[in-house]
Amino acid sequence: MTPFDFSHAPFDCLNPAERQRLAERVDVVYFPKNTCLHEAESLVESLYVVIKGMVSEHSEGETLGYYGPQDSFDSRSMLSGRAQHRLLAVEDTLVFCLPRELVLELTQHNPVFGAFFYQEVAARFAVLANRPLQGQLQAMLMSRVESAYLSPVLWLDADDSVLTAARLMQKHHATCVLVHTDKGDGIFTRSDLRDFVISELPAASTPIGPLARTPLVSISADAYLYHAQVLMAQHTIQRVIVTRQSEVIGILEQVELLSFLSNQSHIVLAQIERADSIVELMAANRSMDELIKLLHGNGVKVTLIADLLCELRRHLLGRVFTLLAPPEILEHVCLLVLGSEGRGEQILKTDQDNALLIADGFEHPELQAICQRFTETLLSFGYPPCPGGIMLNQPDWCCEVSVMRSRLLGWIRSANAENVMRLAIWADARPVAGKSALLETVQLQNLPELDAAFLSRFALPVMQFDVPLNLFSRLVLDAGAQRDRLDIKKGGIFPLVHGVRSMSVKAGIGASNSYLRIDALLSRALLPADLAQDLRETLIFLHALRLQHGLLAVAQGRVPDNLIDPAALSTLERDLLKDALSVVKRFRQLIEHHFQLQRIS
Repeated sequence: MTPFDFSHAPFDCLNPAERQRLAERVDVVYFPKNTCLHEAESLVESLYVVIKGMVSEHSEGETLGYYGPQDSFDSRSMLSGRAQHRLLAVEDTLVFCLPRELVLELTQHNPVFGAFFYQEVAARFAVLANRPLQGQLQAMLMSRVESAYLSPVLWLDADDSVLTAARLMQKHHATCVLVHTDKGDGIFTRSDLRDFVISELPAASTPIGPLARTPLVSISADAYLYHAQVLMAQHTIQRVIVTRQSEVIGILEQVELLSFLSNQSHIVLAQIERADSIVELMAANRSMDELIKLLHGNGVKVTLIADLLCELRRHLLGRVFTLLAPPEILEHVCLLVLGSEGRGEQILKTDQDNALLIADGFEHPELQAICQRFTETLLSFGYPPCPGGIMLNQPDWCCEVSVMRSRLLGWIRSANAENVMRLAIWADARPVAGKSALLETVQLQNLPELDAAFLSRFALPVMQFDVPLNLFSRLVLDAGAQRDRLDIKKGGIFPLVHGVRSMSVKAGIGASNSYLRIDALLSRALLPADLAQDLRETLIFLHALRLQHGLLAVAQGRVPDNLIDPAALSTLERDLLKDALSVVKRFRQLIEHHFQLQRIS
């Protein structure tokens, strides 16, 4: 019999014993062309994996999709035990049949494998979307947990006070303590301490036991760091307890895990800080490109890559400007990055989006030439010019604070499509060099005239592009020359980013990063908790897919774009993409209602 291939998701998550059990129970079945595998609403007793041939999925006369070799289906119907849609063999097809009861048992004992079958969108994304890519793992990701730095363990009893915990954490510079409680061992973290302070309860007399969270999430010291990373993502936590033969020996913090995986970042930062010339900064710029490949290849979560690259780029661009501009200029100007660079969500290089604010009344004869050299330097670093001219060598984006304020107010009063997008890009502004206080008076949320009518026009672009997912959860591809491609930015990322941005501007939230904006909206009860979690995980997945696509284009000598070929995705990735786009559709509906967009002609 054809041996089962365990190299594809989600079966690559199974350990040797689990693979052996599955291999012993797997069966091979042949379906002739036009044979129905099962009808809608029929009982489902197996999970299918195609060996050879093609299977189509249908609902109410419409074809929803196709499954080819190595694709598995129908995972969600298998969970419920009843088929959602009709499955038909398009050609003579050979499939593996995996017994439903065994697959369900494996999902209970293997959380990563089980996540493939989760119904909750955020839960599936948290574990699967950021799972390290098989075949690209570097040796250090396969290092053992015990090889990373482990924080020492601090133990307390349940009747010890919160004040005792705080003093112990301060003394040892620790982020948490472990607590013996009646419910078992628990953990009390710095975040828990912050929440306790807000409660205004007396720290000296409040016992820590009831505040400790149980059970502990632990991992064996001889497990792979990859498993620790997955465990943190699965439980949305920042640390795991490390054990050896059931005894706690230390705590692995997320920051230490990231540091272990990305120690090259310290080298890049040192290159930037020590650079005394543009030529030296060019070398640091090249190192950053290599760092992206390294981190992505090691399966580091896309948000962590973005955070790291955001800080490195902020230092890089700031250093470029300070090398070009003398100190007497830096005291009177503020260099800003805008758009995705300002949000800290850009990983691969994209169009330049930057500006320069100048203190009212300040003039310098070399300022214009410096701005031109800055733009040209970024071009030499691989940053393409902005098609809309949003660069500090352009007069509209290099001006005194009062002039920029008047310009912004003019765009608000005349909020046509072009001006709205200029304002949207400005809303993401972040200072990287010079006098950052100059930005405060011209931040979009601090400007007057942001009435309901303007805010609705500002949010309207969320509805500009259709979400490429129809009523039957089928991906809708572009027409014309790119008819087999899906624009992941227009159809997915942009509606989420701009919708969150619009709600944040309305609420007066100063954060520019989309994830921080989501957190702020959630804290003000402006987003439901479940939707906020789905938005966060959906955005992470779409950014990760975009990065994967972009790195492949770079490796092939092509310029990265946003056009994804769904046929080139794995079954898992297509499944997650459909989940992601369903969240986008749900969020668009909320934005449409929140800003009353149906009233705008």
